[in-house]
This record gives sequence, structure tokens and C-alpha cells, in this order.
Amino acid sequence: MKLYKINRCRKTFARITAVCISCLSLLLTGCSENEELNAYKVNMNQFFENVKVYDSSINSIDPESETAVAELLALLDSMEHTFSQMASLEVPEDFPGVEQLADEASEYMTEAVSCYHQAFEGETYNAAMADAAKENYDRANLRVQYILSILHGDIPEEIYVYDDQPADSSETGTEPQQQ
Repeated sequence: MKLYKINRCRKTFARITAVCISCLSLLLTGCSENEELNAYKVNMNQFFENVKVYDSSINSIDPESETAVAELLALLDSMEHTFSQMASLEVPEDFPGVEQLADEASEYMTEAVSCYHQAFEGETYNAAMADAAKENYDRANLRVQYILSILHGDIPEEIYVYDDQPADSSETGTEPQQQ
């Protein structure tokens, strides 16, 4: 059962990484004389390169290996640290909302990794925790996709805030939906 779940995690990471990698090339287009903006772009480039390495490493895990779960969890721990570093970056004023999205992405990734540990480290596989982990992981990566859109000058319709609606989706009890 763990073998199937490790493969499922690998496929999820592969899909998210593919989106991140394709957006990376768009992030690198265009030049600016603003040092703060350039530094941020360089740091975000490094973030996406790190995610690419994690994807490759996760996909290279032999799911039948006795160390597969330990390897996966160690990579997830490192990925969580990378998200935390990304969230701590100084976001230029040119990108409204990115700082909050980065913080949320990091928080969701932290929760995802915690849930993955709980799912795999028990004596038996905990499917409910794995589902919670995947949900948090998806939320973290949705925010990364929103960040990419904003960095490219497009504010996703899903995150528009209108004067008569709460700014935080948690106040409404709904999660922005990816289209």
C-alpha cells in the first residue's frame, strides 16, 4: 500500500513541478534596472531550480526500496525549508499580494509535510493524513501559481478582492478554486 502511495506522491510532485518549470522561463523574461526587483527574480529563479531538483530526486526514489519512505520524507523536509526561504524574501512593491501568498504557501507546505510524516511514519499507513497532506500541498502550490501570475503582470481572477467581500478566503470558509 505504501508503494502505491509513494508513486501517487511522485506523480503529484511531477505535475506541480512541470507547471513551476514552465513558468520559470516566463519569470526570467524581461529586464529591469531595479536592483531589488532583479534580486527578487534571481531568488525566485533559485526557488524554482530547487523545486526542479526536488522533483527529480523524488522521481528517482525506488518505491520498492526499504529506504523509500525515509528518502521521500527527507526531501519533503528540504522542500519545506525552501518554501520557508521563499516566503522570507523581501517582495518588491511591484508585486502586490505576493508577500501574503508566499507566507500562505509556506504555511500550507509546512502543514503538508507534517501530514506526510504522520501518514508514513506510523506503524500503518494513514490514508486520511495523506489526503490532508495532498490537500495542503495543492494549496501551497496553487499559491505559487498565483505568485507566478502576479510576477508576470496578471492578477488571477480567483484572488480579486472586492470591497463588499472579505479579503481572506478563510473568512468565507471557501478556498479559491484553480481554473
